[in-house]
Amino acid sequence: MSALLDSTTRKNDTRSGSRAPAQPALTPDLAKRLLLVAFRPTVVVLTLISAIILVTLVTANSDLTGTAGAIAATWLGVHQVGPTIGSTAIGVLPLLPTFGLLWMVVRGCSAAIEPLTSRREIGWIVGAAVGGPFVVTVVCLAVIKDASAVISLQSPNTLAAFAWVVLLHLGAAALGVATARWRYLVVSAQVPSWVIAGTTAGLHAIRRLLVSAAVVTVVSLLASWSTMLDLLHTSDGFVGGLGMSLLSLAYLPNVVVGVGAVVVGATANIGVASISLFGVVGGPVPGLPVLAAVPTGTAQPWWPALLVVPIYVAVQLGRECAAAKTDRTAAAQAALAGGLGVGVVFGLLAFAAGGELGTFGHVGAQAFAAGAAVAGWLALLGSASAFVVGRNGTAAAERKSRREDEVRVVAEPVAIDVEIVEDDAQLAVESGDAAANNDSDIVEAEAVDAEGDAADAEVGEVGDADVVDAEVVDLPEAAPGTAD
Repeated sequence: MSALLDSTTRKNDTRSGSRAPAQPALTPDLAKRLLLVAFRPTVVVLTLISAIILVTLVTANSDLTGTAGAIAATWLGVHQVGPTIGSTAIGVLPLLPTFGLLWMVVRGCSAAIEPLTSRREIGWIVGAAVGGPFVVTVVCLAVIKDASAVISLQSPNTLAAFAWVVLLHLGAAALGVATARWRYLVVSAQVPSWVIAGTTAGLHAIRRLLVSAAVVTVVSLLASWSTMLDLLHTSDGFVGGLGMSLLSLAYLPNVVVGVGAVVVGATANIGVASISLFGVVGGPVPGLPVLAAVPTGTAQPWWPALLVVPIYVAVQLGRECAAAKTDRTAAAQAALAGGLGVGVVFGLLAFAAGGELGTFGHVGAQAFAAGAAVAGWLALLGSASAFVVGRNGTAAAERKSRREDEVRVVAEPVAIDVEIVEDDAQLAVESGDAAANNDSDIVEAEAVDAEGDAADAEVGEVGDADVVDAEVVDLPEAAPGTAD
């Protein structure tokens, strides 16, 4: 009866909505991690921006009017939101600060996720990674609007500013989560193995392509060393030269992406000027030292030999996919997916690295053509390489089956032969008595069936006590009338 009353009481409590108090989900440790994710990259970037702008203004003997507006505009510039100074729009922004900021966001989100972090907490971490910079962007837009009355700085498009900030930080936060939980995500989403192989090979391919483009860029700068020094000497003193050097370093990833587009067969433009492996069209070039790598003469006959770079990257992509997959068809499929993915990524990089630059016009590679060229080289040649290098599916399956059989035989536990035979009951009693009288271990004992020709028993030392064999038998009763 009491059990029935308790059940009725619990049911009524549930219906009335009374539940046990839940533990607070936002712990102090989680709150600390959220604050770090939201504001640590922002504080670092704003500190560096403020220091650079203040040093620049002080060394130029300029007043500090509009310093806040310059800092706010630079914050938006780090997020690829170009400022408009007077009537000149700057759409080509350096990629190095953007990469540095996104790298900090990725590392921060990955470090904030622990093995036992729940999905709700991961959502909070991603929200913090986006929310903190979003709030700072709102403040920066308001500062720019106020500073536009003092300096010739126009407010950017508000929607474009918010879109760039949200997309960049959301992508970096998602990459941080994937870095920390990629094994769980792959297993839970049941991602096919060829997708994993293609993604891994694609990451290696984009790295090889960018490294090769960086090498070509450095060689071109060394070949144009005198031109680069002349551009540095035209700046105003040591401080001006240092500023131009830092600005060239910030724009170096943009130049590397443009060189990569040229290497795969696409075209890079600087206003009316254009550069490709098959021809050069002259035109005015901004006086930035890093742009000394831009050729000024005609195309050299050996330039098409640089197409060996995408060929090498594509072949390596196919070889990696073939090594990861046992079936040549699956390997070719993985290489095709990886090549297309690399093409999309490179097209996005080319889009971010270029833009409008005042009176010069568009500066940078043609994003669609560059992405299509990379995808064509890597997807087609890479999948062909994977199919040729890959193994036959039937033969590979047979070899895999043989390996599994060998592993199964080797890994099979070794059985110990233990023969248990029936013994005389009296022998068991004697052995039990001997073990009870002494705690020492029995070294060796063998018991054989009584049906054999002999019964041998070897018992190790069991102490000082002697075992006495005794057999009790029943004597037959004497017949009546028989004398003893």
